[in-house]
Amino acid sequence: MIGWLSIVRRIRFAALVPAAIGILFFVDGGWSQGAPQTTADQEARELRSLQEKRNEYERQLRLMPIRGLAQRMEADSEKGLEPFNSPAYREAISRGEGASSELKSTLTKEDRSSLLGLLALRKVSPAEYSSLEPKFRVTVLTDALKNSRYFNTWGIPNLYWEDAAKAIIDEKQEAVEALKPLLKDTRPALLFGSEGATLYQQNHYQVKDYASALLEQIPQ
Repeated sequence: MIGWLSIVRRIRFAALVPAAIGILFFVDGGWSQGAPQTTADQEARELRSLQEKRNEYERQLRLMPIRGLAQRMEADSEKGLEPFNSPAYREAISRGEGASSELKSTLTKEDRSSLLGLLALRKVSPAEYSSLEPKFRVTVLTDALKNSRYFNTWGIPNLYWEDAAKAIIDEKQEAVEALKPLLKDTRPALLFGSEGATLYQQNHYQVKDYASALLEQIPQ
């Protein structure tokens, strides 16, 4: 998501520069002030190209078996991609409960790389999700929390929680011991997006704030 926005911002900036500095262009035998028409055309072409690549990637995902999607979700998890920003995650949950048994069989790595696959399983089949070892679920969730760069995956402490945070809370006492070490983690818990960035600037969230707020939701 961040890369996409960055590209769009660069395109828009490039489109504004010629007009801002008053470049003159030779048109029909005379000099004319303003940006060339091709600038807007170039912006439109680049945006179309990006959308076409996105559409093609999503088409490829629709043709993939669950194990292929699991590999893509693993890669997205390693990158810290949020569920709402992962096309592989969206495709996996669109397969419904019928894909849950095979999806569960792909969850073997007890670290953050299994996060999106774990959350997808929780979404499509709570029963299959519950059949996983609690220690496995807790380790994956807390390892992902600890290693997050941006924390939109989890929500906003004391405001709202996303599915990943709700999954930790649902683990109850199993999650308490895993969260306690994070109460000393002063690393910044960054957020993106207009609301998230504003709240981060106001509150300067740290990892320990997430751990503390999650623990408060678990009855002791």
